[in-house]
Amino acid sequence: MTDQGNETTNGVVEDLRPEPPAGAAGGRRGPFDLNGQQKLILLLVLVVHVIVARFTLRDLRRRPASAVRGPKRLWRVWATTNTTGSLAYWLVGRRREPTA
Repeated sequence: MTDQGNETTNGVVEDLRPEPPAGAAGGRRGPFDLNGQQKLILLLVLVVHVIVARFTLRDLRRRPASAVRGPKRLWRVWATTNTTGSLAYWLVGRRREPTA
């Protein structure tokens, strides 16, 4: 038995699901569907990451391999991949010079 409330007069079943909001694909937000405040925060985080990574790469280039814990190539990749890699290098990756 068919549900009469869902059929039109010509026998075609209507889609009773709610319409997605305008501009949203299927009612879900995409990764680039950000409001102005979120875009500003993302831009700020990106700028901070680039600055910190640049300082890290400069220090790695100038510092001898014996003054770095682990391979310098690994630190370069990790520092450019994410900000935590740069922070880890500054906290753990550099060997402290002995004080006289």
